[in-house]
Amino acid sequence: MLNFKDSVVWVTGSSTGIGRAAARKFASLGADLVIHGLNQQDLTAELATELTALGRRVLVLDGDLTEEAVVEGFARQIDETFGRLSVLVNCVGASPAKSRLDDMPIETFDRVLAINIRTQVLATQKALPLLRRADDPAIVNISSSVTRVGGVPGGIAYTTAKGGIDSFTRALARELAPEIRVNAVAPGLVTSPFHEEDPEQKYPWVISAVPMKRVGKPEDMAGAIAFLASSEARYITGETLEVTGGMRLSF
Repeated sequence: MLNFKDSVVWVTGSSTGIGRAAARKFASLGADLVIHGLNQQDLTAELATELTALGRRVLVLDGDLTEEAVVEGFARQIDETFGRLSVLVNCVGASPAKSRLDDMPIETFDRVLAINIRTQVLATQKALPLLRRADDPAIVNISSSVTRVGGVPGGIAYTTAKGGIDSFTRALARELAPEIRVNAVAPGLVTSPFHEEDPEQKYPWVISAVPMKRVGKPEDMAGAIAFLASSEARYITGETLEVTGGMRLSF
């Protein structure tokens, strides 16, 4: 049984989808939570109420993690509330305005990289002093299986960004070892608000090739995230764990 009693976990992008499921998972395992959204106060307030009912302390943050001043302010709030941080889960990510490279405005490319890489770099940088106060601290980044299979048409910016997360994870793991463990989870196709359309209807060819024959659920990712953050993974760092229903066997 994984145990996060007396731990403080910050899950960025936890208003919906994988981040929300991860926050619930850590709370069920005894952790106090820092949850976060961007202009999603109703969703994070609802989640905070749910986690508080479990007896957990909860700090709610709302703001743009691409802005350094915002992230610095969040780190101060975590310090003032908890004084430390045990686990950082970098879950903010999006793939807006899909476009092929030949007609993609460079501003779109820059924005996708900012959402998916800059957010993780800034959150990690500002959280490091807090993580260093904890026992056995860990960072779990959210990557994607698109880095291996090349993504979907129009997703070149997102795929490039997530490739950067894989490299960031390995480089950061080397830089912080043995003090802080750093790993990543790479989801496959997952049902969540990340997708503007139902992925089962939009990507049937992907599902047909997945050995488990279904789309992943946010809860499937949450278990893997909690494992990599736990003491059960104390000798694992610099790894990216694919959670795809066996997609590697087909692609």
